[in-house]
Amino acid sequence: MKHILLLTLSVLMTAGTGLYGQDSQSVLAKANQQYVLYENAKGDNSAEMYDHLYQSYTLYVSLLDAYSDPNAMDAARARLLQIYPALKNAAMFFSNMNDSQMAYKFGIAYIKLPKNPTLTSEPLFKDELYPQIVYNTGISAYKLQNIDDAILCFNEYLATGEAARAKDCIVFLNMIYLSRHNYVEQEKILKRAIAEYPNTLDFYYNLINLYISTQNQAELMATIDKVLQVDPNDVNVLPIKARMEEASGNVEGALGIYKKLLSFFPDDLAIMKGIAKCSFKIGSEINNQAYAVVDEAQGMELKQKAYPYLFDARTYFEKILRREPDSQVYMKGLEECYKFMDMTAESTVLMSIIAEGGSFDSFDKRLQDYNQLAQSIGAVDTVGTTAVFGGDPPVLTTLITGFTETNSNKVIDAGESFSVDISIQNSGLGDAHNVKVLLSENSGMDRYFEGSREIDAGIIKAGETKSFTFRYTLSETAPTAKANIIVYTLEENGMDADPSSLVVNIQEMARPRLLIADYQYMSARGTSITLGDRGQLIVAVQNAGRLPARNAKITFECPTNIIATDEVEIAVDSIQPGEVIPLSFDFLVNKRFDLDSIPIAVKITEGSTFAVVQDVFKVKLGEYLSTANKIVIEGKLDAQPVIDTDFSLAMESELLENVPAGISHPNRYALIIGNEDYSRVGGGAEINVPFACNDAIVFKEYCVRTFGIPDDHIRYIDNATAGLMRESIDWLINVGKANPNSEIFFFYSGHGSNDEASREPYLLPVDVSGKYIKLGIPLNDLYAKLSGVPCQGAYVFLDACFSGGYKSKDPIVAQKGVRVVPKYSMLGGKLISFSSSSGEQTSSVYYDKRQGYFTYYLLKTIQDAKGNISLGDLYKKTKEQVEAATAVSGKLQTPQVLVSPDWTDWNTKVLK
Repeated sequence: MKHILLLTLSVLMTAGTGLYGQDSQSVLAKANQQYVLYENAKGDNSAEMYDHLYQSYTLYVSLLDAYSDPNAMDAARARLLQIYPALKNAAMFFSNMNDSQMAYKFGIAYIKLPKNPTLTSEPLFKDELYPQIVYNTGISAYKLQNIDDAILCFNEYLATGEAARAKDCIVFLNMIYLSRHNYVEQEKILKRAIAEYPNTLDFYYNLINLYISTQNQAELMATIDKVLQVDPNDVNVLPIKARMEEASGNVEGALGIYKKLLSFFPDDLAIMKGIAKCSFKIGSEINNQAYAVVDEAQGMELKQKAYPYLFDARTYFEKILRREPDSQVYMKGLEECYKFMDMTAESTVLMSIIAEGGSFDSFDKRLQDYNQLAQSIGAVDTVGTTAVFGGDPPVLTTLITGFTETNSNKVIDAGESFSVDISIQNSGLGDAHNVKVLLSENSGMDRYFEGSREIDAGIIKAGETKSFTFRYTLSETAPTAKANIIVYTLEENGMDADPSSLVVNIQEMARPRLLIADYQYMSARGTSITLGDRGQLIVAVQNAGRLPARNAKITFECPTNIIATDEVEIAVDSIQPGEVIPLSFDFLVNKRFDLDSIPIAVKITEGSTFAVVQDVFKVKLGEYLSTANKIVIEGKLDAQPVIDTDFSLAMESELLENVPAGISHPNRYALIIGNEDYSRVGGGAEINVPFACNDAIVFKEYCVRTFGIPDDHIRYIDNATAGLMRESIDWLINVGKANPNSEIFFFYSGHGSNDEASREPYLLPVDVSGKYIKLGIPLNDLYAKLSGVPCQGAYVFLDACFSGGYKSKDPIVAQKGVRVVPKYSMLGGKLISFSSSSGEQTSSVYYDKRQGYFTYYLLKTIQDAKGNISLGDLYKKTKEQVEAATAVSGKLQTPQVLVSPDWTDWNTKVLK
C-alpha cells in the first residue's frame, strides 16, 4: 500500500511539472509575439506600438518567478534587459504629451524593474534622465491617487542625490504622510527637510502642526524657538508661543509677545484679549501683594507697579466690549479695574449691568444718567477728600530728574523700554491734595507709549518731595520722530505745577528693507534684443534696512511670448544690511511677441513680511544695449541713531556729524526741494545738477535738529515737477497765513535761469527746459507771495544761479548760454533771501564734499557755531568762505542776501 501511494504522488508531481512548464512556455510565446509586434511598429510613436511594448513587458515580468522553468526565466530576463531603455523613452514621450496615465504606467515600470530580485545583479544603466523620470512619475502617481507608488518615486528621487526637485519631493511626502496620519514618517521627512533647508520656514510650520496634533509640548516649544531664531517677528508662531507661555505660567512673557503681535495687527480681537487677560492677571497679583504687606510705603510702591498693568487691562477690556458687548467675563474684569482705579461711578454702573445680565452697549448712557443724578443731588463722586484751604496754599514744582532707555544710546528705539523719573516738591505752607501726574507728548506720539500715562500722587504735604517713575515700552510700530514729552502735575484745588518737558528722539524699528537698487538689460549678441533673440535682465537687490533679510524669494514673471530660459524663482537665504546681490534672469523673445517693449515683472518677498517689493522693468525692442555690465548702487540705508526717515547714507557728509541740537519750534514750517535729475527734458546726464538732492537732504537734517522744525511740518521733495512745486509752494504760503506766529523756510537746490528779454529769474522744475522758461516758477512771484504772509519770519535759501549759467557743465537744453544779470523785485514783510551767487556768476558744485559750495559752507558755518549765530554773521561768514573756496577754482562765486526794508533788525535773528 505504501508503494502504491508513493507512485501516485510521483505521477501527480510529474504531471504538475509538465503542466506548469507548458504554461510558462505559452506565456513566453505570447510575450515574444508582442515584442515582435512592437519591433515591427517601431518609429511611428503610435498607441499601438506602445501597447505592444507594455504587453510584452508585463508578460516577461510574470515569468521572472517561474522557478520551475529556468529557460523561460532566462529568456524573460534577457528580453527585459533589451526592453528597459524603451520603457524610459515611452515614459518621456507620454510625459511630454501631458498624458499622465501613460507616463505613469511606463515610468513606474522603468523604476520598478531594476528592483526585481532576479535583476538586481543585472547591468540596467540609469542615465542622467533617471531623476527627472522618477520625479515626473511620482507627480503622475500622486495625481492618479496611486499613493504607494508616489511614495516610492519621491523617496527614490531623494535617494538619487539630485537637488533640483528634492524640496518638492519632501513637500509631497509630507502631504501624503499627513493625510494618512503617519506622524512617525512625517516627522522623519520634516526633520530631514529642516536639516537640508534650515531657512525654509514652511517645514518648521508643518512640524509645529504635527507636534500640536500629537500634543508633544516639549518638541513644539523647541521648534517654535528655532523659528524665532530665524525670524524673531514670525507672526505665524508668535501666537502659539504666547498661548504656551501663558499656559505655563509665564504671563509676563506672554504679554510681551501679545504686545508685539498687536503692533502688526492692531485691530485683532484675539490679541487684544490676550493682552487684557495677561495685564489683568499680572496687575491683580501685584495689587493683592500690596494689600498683604504691612509697610505702607511698600504697599504704595506695589500699587504704583500694578497701575500700568490694570490701566492697560481696562483699556483693552473696553475695546473688547465695544465689539463683544454681551461678554460677562470681560465686563467683570473691567469692573475690577474700575474698582482698583477708584472709578466709583463706572464701577457702580457696570456692576448693575452685570447683575441684570445686560449689555455693555448701555454703559455710556447709564453712566451719563448716573452722573447727572449724582450732580443733581450734590453727590458727585470725587476721589479723595476735598481740601478747603484754611491757611496758605501749596506750591508745587515738577522736575524731570532722569531718563533711561535700554541700550543707553539716548534714542528710544521701537520695541525698547524706557523710563522718565520725576520729582514733585511742595514748597508751600499748605498740603497738596489728590495730586495727579500726567504724561503727554505734544504731537500725539504718546499713542506709541505702552504703559500708564497717569500716576496718583495722593497728598503731598507742605515741605515734602515725592519721586515717581513713568515706565514705558515704545511700540514697534512707532515712526522716527522727535518726541516732546510734557509732564503735568494737577492739584485738586487748581494749585497745579508748571509743566516740565523733555525732548528726545525716537527711532523706528530696525528691520530689513529690500529694494531693487538698479537693473540692466543685456543682449546675447551685445547690440539689441529683437524678435527671436535671447536676452538677460540683471537686477541688483539691496538690503537698505538695519536687520538681515531672511528667506528672500525673487520671482521673475514674463509676458506672453517671452519664454523664460532660466529659473523664474531664486531663493536667497540671507541678505545682510547694506549687502547688494546681483541676480540674472535669461529669457527668449519668440517671433510672436507683438509689443514695443519687453516688460518683466520682478517680485521680492522676505520671511519677516516687512520687505516686499514689486516692480516692472522694461526695455524697448531694438534699443542699443551695451555689453558692459555696469550696475550703479546708490541706495539709502537706515542708520541708528539718525532720526530723519528720509536721510540717505548714499552720501557721506561731515556736516551730519555733530549737528547742533536746538529746541523745538512748533510754529515753524519748511519746504525743501532738491532738483537733480533733468533727464526728462532731454539732453542726457550733462544737464543734471550734481548733488542737489544731497544739499536738500542735509539741509532738512539741520531744519529738524538745529532749527527745531517738527518732522511733520516739513515737506521734502526730490526732483520736483512744475505742478508739484506750485502745489507745495501754495501749501507753504497757506500754513504761514493760517498761523500768525509761524516762521516759514524755503530751500531750493537745482537749476535756475532767467528770461533773456525781461531778465526775470525762474526756478526750473525737472520737467521744464530753458526753451520754455516761462513754464517754470517765477522767483519774483514767489517773493511776492512770501512777502504777503503775516508771519514772524520767512527765510529763503537758494543754491542756484539765475544768470543763464548753470550748476552743471553745460546750459540746459535749448537755452542760450548768454549770461544776464537777473532782475529782482523788492521784498516785503519779514522776508529774507540768501542765494548762492550774484550778478552774472554761476553757482558751482563742491565735488570733494558732494554738495553745492553755498549749501556746504552755509551749514558748515552753522555747525562750527553750534547753531549760535545770527543771520547777519551767518551771511558774512558764509560769503567769505564761499568766495575763498571758489576763487581757487577760478570761478568766483559771491553769495548775496536780499531782505525786506521793513525788517530792520534781521541781522540779529538766531534760527536755533
